[in-house]
Amino acid sequence: MLSGDEWETLDELLGLEALAAGPVGGDGVGRLAFYGRCSTEDNQDPRTSLAWQMGEATRFVEPLGGQIVEQFFDVGQSRSLPWERRGEAGRLLQELKNPQRGWDGLVVGEATRCWYSNQFSLTWPKFHRYGVSLWIPSLGGQFDPENTVHDMAMTITGGLSKSERQHVQRRVRAAMAAQVVMDGRYQGGRAPYGYVVVDAGPHPNPRKAQEGYRLRVLAVDEDAAAVVERMFELYLGGLGLKSIAETLNVEGVPCPSAHTPQQNRHRKGDGWQHSTVKAILENPRYTGFAIYGRWRKVEELLDPEDVAAGHVVRFRRSPQSKIVRSREPAHPAIVSVDVFTRVQLEIRARRGADMAARASQPRTLVGPKSAYLFRGAICCETCGRKMEGARRKHAVFYRCAARTLVPGSSAALGHPPTVYVREDQLSHGVNEWIAGLFSPDNLDETVAVLVGAQDVEDPTEATERVFRERIAAAEASMNRLQRALEAGWDPETLTGQYNAAVAEKKAALAGLEALEPAERLSPADIHAMIDELGAMKTVLDQADRADLAELYGTLALEVSYHHKTRVADVSISPTPRVVSMRVRGGT
Repeated sequence: MLSGDEWETLDELLGLEALAAGPVGGDGVGRLAFYGRCSTEDNQDPRTSLAWQMGEATRFVEPLGGQIVEQFFDVGQSRSLPWERRGEAGRLLQELKNPQRGWDGLVVGEATRCWYSNQFSLTWPKFHRYGVSLWIPSLGGQFDPENTVHDMAMTITGGLSKSERQHVQRRVRAAMAAQVVMDGRYQGGRAPYGYVVVDAGPHPNPRKAQEGYRLRVLAVDEDAAAVVERMFELYLGGLGLKSIAETLNVEGVPCPSAHTPQQNRHRKGDGWQHSTVKAILENPRYTGFAIYGRWRKVEELLDPEDVAAGHVVRFRRSPQSKIVRSREPAHPAIVSVDVFTRVQLEIRARRGADMAARASQPRTLVGPKSAYLFRGAICCETCGRKMEGARRKHAVFYRCAARTLVPGSSAALGHPPTVYVREDQLSHGVNEWIAGLFSPDNLDETVAVLVGAQDVEDPTEATERVFRERIAAAEASMNRLQRALEAGWDPETLTGQYNAAVAEKKAALAGLEALEPAERLSPADIHAMIDELGAMKTVLDQADRADLAELYGTLALEVSYHHKTRVADVSISPTPRVVSMRVRGGT
């Protein structure tokens, strides 16, 4: 039957859509997730940052009928990191694939904190693919990909975000360099071996002094300073770097990481290395002058073949034009400028012209990308250290070199010059061993182990506890703000914080309601998956290197290599989750 509108039936048959003559009713924006990021440049308080960003987002979407039901907030993550490599942003992208996520749109507090450079053009297609809308306050509404003004505005936003970050970095570095040149200001970091950091009174900046900041300076550590002086004397006396390290180890002198373990938690403290001696002999701060800029942070591509993967931060030596020195002594000297200069000349003389020429040649910053199957998984049985990968023209090896051991240690005395194990031979044996676990004789026992690996705490239980903790914290904040309001505080000052706490509670409650227990596989399910793969040995031998490396990592494979018997002890610890991996078309 035809309706009163002659075009209504035809539009429905042809799938056409006409603009509505008047406003369209509905329930508004609906349920949204919130994403924010705490700035790492200005050291802003995460709670304060979350409160104002959540407040901005809430005030933006509530008049449109929007309700924030879940939040994702990154703390300590640089905006230059791609979303996939940020903690909460990466979790958000994974949640897009979940049809039961409980929200259909995303709102942000400030776009420049979320997207950097060209990141928006790389993330928006993912939201569009899963039907998730983006609501951005600086656009005044929902992002429309067909609106060229919106597209241009987000491109400019990314550029402004990048420019802001770079300007902050330049200003901070320039200011710190100026403070070193004029005042010899100590700029933080670990004190060099031979010095300790002591309090020198209130901070010279009145505002920072009011906030409780103190001025720090370097003072001499008498015990360690005597060792530093002796190292300079030994080197001028003709000893080499390794000889000095071995002498100190034999005499039982604690190395820097053993002398001050509280600031060297990342090191073993098992003895002096020649590289440690070299670093001390080349550090000009022992002359009593403040030095700034010897090392700098540089950003290098994580994967040159995938620019979208972003950059990683590396420490590199700065060019001499970037290094500054204080005009006057800034702290007590351990060695004189004359002694330090003589040592530097001696280092260059021993290095030789050929080595100096090679060091001055330009080097490529990017080497060939290598997928090592046993990255970080092989240990040398003699010294207990992890063996490092070494690619050769005909094969890939893993090696453990004695030259990097602590000179004079027991491990170095009984260690061959270099221990090698070939990757393809080891991989062949490991694949054969793994395939044997799925042979008819061992299949039932292997399946039982895999089923038992799931008998751990359901991840949703831990997530539930987190949600309940968030609810309790939000309620405590609401009660605190309510008491402050009753005590006479300005309501306008507290409104934003109270709204943020209410939104946080709503988001946690929504997340709690959306939780579903993790699916567990039965023995029959695992048997079916194994049958679908077919001959396990053939599957492993034909697998791609990257897939095989991922499989070894998932199994938490560990190898202990005995060089005398040329035997490798292999063990695996299956993770309590199911990992899907494409191998020869299987899953």
